[in-house]
Amino acid sequence: MWFHFAHRLTLNLYTAVRQRVEKTHWYANRKSYRTLFWREITPLAVPIFLENTCVLLMGVLSTFLVSWLGKEAMAGVGLADSFNMVIIAFFAAIDLGTTVVVAFSLGKLDPKRARAAARQSLVLMTIVAVFLAIGIHLAGEHIVNVIAGEATPEVKTLALSYLQTTVWSYPAAAIALIGSGALRGAGNTKIPLLINGGMNILNIMISSVLIYGLFGWKGMGFVGAGLGLTISRYIGAIGIIYVLMIGFNPALRISLKSYFTPLKFNILWEVLGIGIPASIESVLFNGGKLLTQMFVAGMGTNVIAGNFIAFSVASLINLPGNALGSASTIIVGRRLGKGQIGQAERQLKHVFWLSTIGLTIIAWGTAPFAGLFASFYSREADVKEVVKVLIWLNAAFMPIWAASWVLPAGLKGARDARFAMWISMLGMWGCRVVAGYTLGIVLGMGVVGVWLGMFLDWAVRGVFFYWRMISGRWLKKYPRPEKQPVITVTASGQNKS
Repeated sequence: MWFHFAHRLTLNLYTAVRQRVEKTHWYANRKSYRTLFWREITPLAVPIFLENTCVLLMGVLSTFLVSWLGKEAMAGVGLADSFNMVIIAFFAAIDLGTTVVVAFSLGKLDPKRARAAARQSLVLMTIVAVFLAIGIHLAGEHIVNVIAGEATPEVKTLALSYLQTTVWSYPAAAIALIGSGALRGAGNTKIPLLINGGMNILNIMISSVLIYGLFGWKGMGFVGAGLGLTISRYIGAIGIIYVLMIGFNPALRISLKSYFTPLKFNILWEVLGIGIPASIESVLFNGGKLLTQMFVAGMGTNVIAGNFIAFSVASLINLPGNALGSASTIIVGRRLGKGQIGQAERQLKHVFWLSTIGLTIIAWGTAPFAGLFASFYSREADVKEVVKVLIWLNAAFMPIWAASWVLPAGLKGARDARFAMWISMLGMWGCRVVAGYTLGIVLGMGVVGVWLGMFLDWAVRGVFFYWRMISGRWLKKYPRPEKQPVITVTASGQNKS
């Protein structure tokens, strides 16, 4: 009896859901969306997903390799990397500007402008990266004292050692990021994937040997993790320059000699017009994120380590969404370059809903295995408990993630970077920092309160970005062509419109 009742209930529910789906706009246009998914989204998003996985794993595996040296070593890497991510985010913002300008230029069949944008971005950011590396290395002790807060002296010493080693990888990271962004803008996502995959493999091999030794050599210990990461990044940067030099992608053939030619600021400003607002957004956002890490720094070594592990696991869960966001930037930029405004609008909405549904399924499906993920990083029971709580919280709020992260990526493809900058600043400093401090420190909720502040940031960003998408204001720079009146001829020969 109960079996028949359950079967009938399931059947009725399925019928109701199916009828509701069949009335949607998506169902009526499902064939065109299927074509979009397989012909445009998948060829871009899958290689970007794999590339982002390799980039993320480079940092995750550096943490994993030092995790067996103790939770103090892991906390040191976590604190130093939280600062490194601010700098990398700055490079990634200029990389975004390069991607958009290259995609837009090639959409307008102007490869010369695309090459100039890629070359000048590489030159400028390499110079900036060198100066940043020198300045941060000299000021490393002061930086660590600020970001480490009340962490133990041992953790601070390890964080300083890792930071002062990895700062010298900044020029290589800038070259790899911006070169990869230019290639992605030209529609070539496989070469960045191969290069970043190679860097990741080299990082594992070189860092393992430098940390733990080989053939009787005892290795360098903790210092080897930062040194291995730096060496592998320089090898990747050389690979990017070589690919651009030989013209593997003919639209982006850049000779070594051309890097020494004067910069043309009209083209460079086009890149920076997107990159500067995006970089301000990224630096202030990651600066706020760093501040919230400082809240955690005074909560004990086990909480610092657990918080860092949870962020690493959450970043892995978010990888498909990040890939779809990057794909939406390219797709929107390319469509608008061709003047296909309606296509850009429809495709961004499709990518957004695809991300929302897909990430929610992934997050809810992986949350029960949070303890297993934590065990890959640490054997400490108190650290694992922190990780499990935070991963379950992350899964609960995942349905709003795509609205706060995928949508702004698509808006930037339409050069709507300033709106994204202001909203990100509002979300970070008006919500995440204030709410995180209030809940985590003042009300004593600890690291859970800090993460609840982060989820409030997601919600505020998501509301504004979703409104921006459905209002159509993100396309104000691209006026739609006016519809011509339909003219008919009557039987008497008179024209009527």
